[in-house]
Amino acid sequence: MPHPLFAGANHIALHSVDSTNNYAKNLLASQRVPEGTLITASEQTAGRGQAESRWHTEPGQNLTASFILYPTFLAADRQFFLSMAVSLAVRELCEEVINDDIRIKWPNDIYHNGRKLAGILIENTISGSQLSSSVVGIGLNVNQVDFDPALPNPASLRSGSGQQQDLRHITEKLSTYLEKYYLQLRNLHYNFLDKAYTVHLYRYNQTALYRRDGQEFRGEIMGVTKEGKLIIESNGRQLKFGLKEVEYL
Repeated sequence: MPHPLFAGANHIALHSVDSTNNYAKNLLASQRVPEGTLITASEQTAGRGQAESRWHTEPGQNLTASFILYPTFLAADRQFFLSMAVSLAVRELCEEVINDDIRIKWPNDIYHNGRKLAGILIENTISGSQLSSSVVGIGLNVNQVDFDPALPNPASLRSGSGQQQDLRHITEKLSTYLEKYYLQLRNLHYNFLDKAYTVHLYRYNQTALYRRDGQEFRGEIMGVTKEGKLIIESNGRQLKFGLKEVEYL
């Protein structure tokens, strides 16, 4: 694949930081850095996931990264398409390395054989009805094989591929794939992103068990709305869920 033009071209590599997303946001508050600026850290002391969950990682073994983007072309009510683009980029990277089917667990966790390889946290700044800047945080398990037993289902590129991975090479590939899908977004290819995201959803078109408000039900994931709500068809009805409103069983 060709080298990216801007994603990762300006790379700030840190030894230790509380969170690469926090570092990126502080950077944005003081200056306008080039689009595609990448912040990585060997160690993250307070990594964050979706809905204030924590991201646990072993120092030096994994990829903790944040990209700074300026998707000013993107309407605020379509911001989930950025999440789709990033999820597809991380998914394709993982699929290339592991050479096996990789899925996106809504909204943007990356799964291999029902186990979590990566998580994504995107923090957008909105100006009027458009996005003005985005900090795209990606936590990808690369070479770690021993995980905290409290974590429900972790996996890594090494455990999936059976091979030790070169972190620098993985970082370069991530930049390439991120730019590829971000350019699809910049060209307003919403249908392409929506279809690609939908067909790679974890449990897509499979009947499975879910829970909402303490009640279990069976349904099939059909896709997402343009606002990013999950669509599950159950008993002939299409149900729509926001973040943390439905639990996979």
